[in-house]
Amino acid sequence: MKIYKSFFGCLLVFAVITSCEKEKDKGTPSHSIRIDSLTATFDTVKAWDTTTIFCYATGAHLVYEWECDHGNFNGSGTQIKYAAGQCCIGTNTITCTISDSTGYDEEQIQIVVTSYYDGKK
Repeated sequence: MKIYKSFFGCLLVFAVITSCEKEKDKGTPSHSIRIDSLTATFDTVKAWDTTTIFCYATGAHLVYEWECDHGNFNGSGTQIKYAAGQCCIGTNTITCTISDSTGYDEEQIQIVVTSYYDGKK
């Protein structure tokens, strides 16, 4: 019985350790690729409206990764469509990371989300 308890205890510890998410290693910054600009069609939007964000980059065989601290986005590659709800009012940061076999480059853009309601009754 003791062997089974030890086995299951070790199995539980192994499951907890391997299930923890580790921060992704982006590698080293690259001098052969770069983000030239990160632009948006609108830098201020009302809640639930959208803005398209474009990443213009120099380099070949680039992989694009997007993140946002609030709200969400659809799309991939060189452009995404960003939107945020009423709960995300304020300045929100969207990060684009490009990478290739030589390393990565990263830029951020801030989008201001204002209330959908304008205060009129």
